[in-house]
Amino acid sequence: MADSGINLDRLHDFIPFDCLSESHLRDIAGQIQVMSLAPARVLFKRGDRSELAYFLISGAVDLIDAAFQVRKFPFDDDENYLALDNYPEHTVNAISTEASVVYAIERDKLDLLMTWTQAAESMLEEDDDSAERDWMDALLTSGLFSQIPPQKIQSLFVKFEEREVKLGEQVVREGESGDTFFVIKQGKAMVTRAQGAKQETLAALTTGNFFGEDALISDAPRNATVTMTSDGVLMMLGKDDFRSLLQDSVIRHLKEEDVEKMEEDGDHAIVLIDVRLPMEFKHDRTSGARNIPLNELRRQIRSLEKDFVYVLCCDGGRRSELGAYLLTEAGLDAYVLDRPKAQDAPKDTEENADQA
Repeated sequence: MADSGINLDRLHDFIPFDCLSESHLRDIAGQIQVMSLAPARVLFKRGDRSELAYFLISGAVDLIDAAFQVRKFPFDDDENYLALDNYPEHTVNAISTEASVVYAIERDKLDLLMTWTQAAESMLEEDDDSAERDWMDALLTSGLFSQIPPQKIQSLFVKFEEREVKLGEQVVREGESGDTFFVIKQGKAMVTRAQGAKQETLAALTTGNFFGEDALISDAPRNATVTMTSDGVLMMLGKDDFRSLLQDSVIRHLKEEDVEKMEEDGDHAIVLIDVRLPMEFKHDRTSGARNIPLNELRRQIRSLEKDFVYVLCCDGGRRSELGAYLLTEAGLDAYVLDRPKAQDAPKDTEENADQA
């Protein structure tokens, strides 16, 4: 059993999970809801539209169609390898006939998972080793990469280039300009940052971890040094490809009127975050915003609720774009607030001037 309570061996019995590696399954497990049903409980009704796909893990259900014909369906049925009644609008009633366990996952996530998996598989040759699959698997389950439109998936994998690296090699150096995004295909690395005369260790990286995006989005110098702690292989994506295939796909923008409409609709709670430094925020306070400076945002991500929609703002836009990217990477729903630039603001008329 995985830490999430998901039985990975059992999950592997179902399509499309049967073609995933164990590491990929473990990541997917975090997105699955475990449902324990007592006997005679309704799982779904005919005609219901459901955003979830249901997989019968143990127990049994009756599937009852419009003519009230009953199909007994135990967990060990030969046809139990797909989601139950796998249609956006259910064609049958499903009622548990004994204590049962069902795994549920959002249908959109399941569809995206199948799209990603098949796209990745199409890029692999029969003699490709496990390392080739592992780094792709890691990207597939990232909250960041799940935002990429399916039509760009193939192009993304094609654009990556491979580079061998050695123990002790500094892949990126703090303070230098950056033009490359990296994914670790094999090996391990350490992220450090200068603190006076000492080096502070920020993170340890391994297969599937990626780095280097901050400098590409913000056009600022590298904010840390990444050093290989073993021999390895990196997959690299150039700045232009990163922006066209990744950045432009995952960073979404809203105008002030869009935010107002979302608030009026009330479907989601909206949190406005100003990522400027405290003194900037104090001097020019954004109404209704919470101030989380960009350099603090990454550390506070775990405390942010996933049910909220986050709209980020700053002055020039670069910092809020990087902030939105970081939140999206963490699986949060994030946008950049586009504010009118000074030159776009309405000019004073003579009448306005007279009134001033």
